[in-house]
This record gives sequence, C-alpha cells and structure tokens, in this order.
Amino acid sequence: MIIKKRLNNNAVLAINENGIDIILAGNGIGFNTKRGQEVDKDKIEKIYKLDTQDNQNKLIQVVTEIPYEYLKFTDSIVRKLKEVLQIELNDNIYIALTDHIYFAVTRFKEGVGSINTSLLWDVKDIYPNEYKEAVKILEKINDFFKVAIPSEEARMLTFHIVDNFKGNYKKIDMGVAIKTITDILNIVKYYFNIEYNVNSFNYVRFVIHLRFLTKRILYGEKEDENTLFFYDQLPQKMPRAFKCTLKITEYIKKTRKVELSKSEQAYLTIHIQRIILNNK
Repeated sequence: MIIKKRLNNNAVLAINENGIDIILAGNGIGFNTKRGQEVDKDKIEKIYKLDTQDNQNKLIQVVTEIPYEYLKFTDSIVRKLKEVLQIELNDNIYIALTDHIYFAVTRFKEGVGSINTSLLWDVKDIYPNEYKEAVKILEKINDFFKVAIPSEEARMLTFHIVDNFKGNYKKIDMGVAIKTITDILNIVKYYFNIEYNVNSFNYVRFVIHLRFLTKRILYGEKEDENTLFFYDQLPQKMPRAFKCTLKITEYIKKTRKVELSKSEQAYLTIHIQRIILNNK
C-alpha cells in the first residue's frame, strides 16, 4: 500500500493493491511520512473503504479535524455493536458516530445544551435493542471523556445506529421513518384510547411490521396483492380494526403520497386487531 496523502500523525490516505483509495488509521502511521512511501503495515489499526467519494471526503475531514482518540473510541464501539446486535453496519457509521460523539462532548464541556430529540421520543420502543446499546455507549462516553451528558443523548445515538444498518441499500431519511412509525402508533393509540404494553409479543410484532412497512413506503416498493380474498371479509370480521386501518391509509396517502395496497391494509388490520385483543 502506497501513501497518497498524509492526513495527520495518525491517519493517511493510501492506495491499496487494487488501486482503490483507502484511509488507514493507527498511532503514528502518518508521522514523518511523504507521498509515495510504503505504508508501515505494523502501524495499521483500522482500514476504511467508504462507498462514495463524498463519504470518503467526509471521513478525511473527520480524521483531520477531530482528535484521533475519538475515532479509536468509535471503532471499539462499532465492533461491540456488531458483536452484540449481530448486525452489519455501513462504514459511514464511523463518520456519523465520531462526529456526533466529539460534538456532544464538546457541547457539554462548553456548557451548551443537548440537541432537541423530541421527534425521536419513541425510538426506544421502536428499536429497543439498539436503544439499550445506545444507553451503554453513552455510559462509556461519559466515563471515558469524563463528562455527564444527559440520557436524552441515547436517542440520537440510536438514530445513528439504525441509520447505518447495512441492509439500508437505499438511503432513506431515518427521521422521517421514525416519525412515520410513531404517528401510526399514535393513530392506533388514540383511536382506541389505549396504552401500549411495550413488552408484549403483539406490540413487538406490530412495531416490526411497521418498520418494514415504512421502509417499503419510503423505498416506493409495492407489496404483492396476495390477500385480496381475505380483504373483503375484514369490515365484517374486524370492523373497528379495519376502520383504524383506513385512517392510517389516509394518513400515509396525505403525508407520503402513497396508496397502501389492499394486502398492506389487511396485514395492518390483523396486527391492530391483535393489539385491541391484547388490551382487553
């Protein structure tokens, strides 16, 4: 691997054996180096190969402007996330998390308040496992950087984790996705005047369904019409749940300009019916 550009003492832009630009990080890897030199492979701690030139430029900005200890800290966090959650994450998470952690710590030390996370109030119920890990990450941040960032910051950390699932093959606005899920949950909640039991099996299944439904809506994908035979029976068999589904259908049409298929409406109705029965 040949050095293309020294970024700082702890990072270089290099060209690998396949002629692809990569960013290499490690203590002292860029110290006293010049363009065209061979990389000291013993000093490589992390290799970053990002999907676009724009993201590569953003990471270059991160490693040149933010102390290396933050990037190293983020790397340990991401490795633990992958292990615990058993998920693959986009390399873009190194940009998002490093940048967020650095500015969260800086804001606290300068006495600046936290970012408003009111739009993400329900994220802990929509993504409970990710939120649980985000709380642990926040504890590690406070311990490592000797700060006391308030617990609300865990919502934003959850957002960054979810936003960088490797399965997100098309980039979507996770803020919009979370708001859509939250709004649908609220439509059901207030229509039936109920409180969710967030630990119940039916609630968890409903939220998982809404996560996939919202992805399909934002991706512009269509669900196969494979439940039409059952759809016509819904107004008689599950009248209240079906009427609630029609309200959700109208909301999605108004806010996202998407017509829910009869198949999607049928699945929604079944999940809502389970929620109703669970609250009786």
